[in-house]
Amino acid sequence: MNESWQNLIDLVVKPSATFERLRYNPKWLLAFVIFCLFSVVLGWTHAPYSQKVLYQQASYQDGSSNSISLVSLIITALVIAVLWDIILSPILAVAAKTTKINKELKLKHIYAGAVHTSLIRVLIFLANIGLLPIIRSVESVEKAIDIRVLPGLHHLAGSNINPNLLIFLSYINILSIWFIFIITVAIATMADVKRTTAFSLAICIWIMRVIAETLFVITFFPN
Repeated sequence: MNESWQNLIDLVVKPSATFERLRYNPKWLLAFVIFCLFSVVLGWTHAPYSQKVLYQQASYQDGSSNSISLVSLIITALVIAVLWDIILSPILAVAAKTTKINKELKLKHIYAGAVHTSLIRVLIFLANIGLLPIIRSVESVEKAIDIRVLPGLHHLAGSNINPNLLIFLSYINILSIWFIFIITVAIATMADVKRTTAFSLAICIWIMRVIAETLFVITFFPN
């Protein structure tokens, strides 16, 4: 248990140490539990803003209350987030075995690494929620993009751009660099490859995740 907590601490202060330990001892249960708990708690913290967008969206459509409940929205978001690691890990495991990058790297190691990197997404979400009440009131929120307040490319794109593209651009923000860095360290450490190779793979994984999260947002919060 102590090692699992140390992995969580080092994930922020010294990520290479976390992934070096996961390479030989792939513990992931504590990280998974904290990921789920934080996701639900942050979803409820975000609730007033999400609910406002849902109601606003319903009023634009037909003036009736929205059929999507906040509870179902949070549960769906959590399920998709969990499935992301479950689906991605076997793909990476097959790729590692095919390319013979590291013969000792198994599915359990990759999954442990994926769960820990997902915690960084939760911390980024936490940063957005922390800034949201400072920058915007609940009453001022009308669209999903209004909830994305982290400094990103959507702030430079202008108001005439496609709303769905704005959502995508919002994920290209200052903290995305941190997320890509963590993925790069995870791949370089656990797969024992060069940082340039790890960085290229990290960019691909990050882009796939951004696309998946963008599709989720525009599905539940169509503009």
